[in-house]
Amino acid sequence: MIKYDTNSSFPLTKEKVFGRKKSNRLSHKQKDNFHHYLPKYSIFKYNEEGSFDLKQIHLQSLFDKVTDFELEIGFGMGDFLFQKALCQPNIGFLGCEVFENGIANLVTRIKEKDLKNIFLHPGNCINLLENLQGAQLKTIYILFPDPWPKQKHRKRRFLTTENIDKMLLTLKIGGCIYVVTDIGEYSEEISLSMNKRSDVKALSALVEDFKAPLGNQFKTKFERKADAQDRVPKYMIFERIV
Repeated sequence: MIKYDTNSSFPLTKEKVFGRKKSNRLSHKQKDNFHHYLPKYSIFKYNEEGSFDLKQIHLQSLFDKVTDFELEIGFGMGDFLFQKALCQPNIGFLGCEVFENGIANLVTRIKEKDLKNIFLHPGNCINLLENLQGAQLKTIYILFPDPWPKQKHRKRRFLTTENIDKMLLTLKIGGCIYVVTDIGEYSEEISLSMNKRSDVKALSALVEDFKAPLGNQFKTKFERKADAQDRVPKYMIFERIV
């Protein structure tokens, strides 16, 4: 069990989570849904005193009659994850995020559509990955991870060797990690890191592969931002081969 900081809605963890926790003030509706319905959609048991019981996750106990599972790490406002879950009811979707406004927004939309195939962890993604080992996920999405552009902050980047190891342990053989970034230097770093590995191989990646079955017209907030700033996103797919 992990406890919450009294100044935050998120639990304290041993490993630091880097990322924005809160932006605009939540609306009354979002705040109500966050506190009353998040326990229903939480991957881990959510206790009344404000804590999670972290334990090994058995996906079949979360989802009913679902055999394929996908995870998005850092879902932001939840647009991509929500639309995928909405149009693919036979796939079980997991999402992890620390941004309170995004979590509240997604919980509200899940409740309104009464989706049964999506569960969330509003906290440290490392805790989630460590409790998903052997889960046989089909796909992990990491869309526009924070590039931490300053040299002194580069160590905060998520796609480290250690974290890639943790992700691969959750994937089935043939499962894939989908990554997109609009920062050229970061995409080169990711590709170089992956190409050094013997347990993954890079696949040719098209925008259609990322967005299926949503269609190319669907764009996340950060895709629209990249377009507005004339940056070209780099779409990458890495398959676990052993």
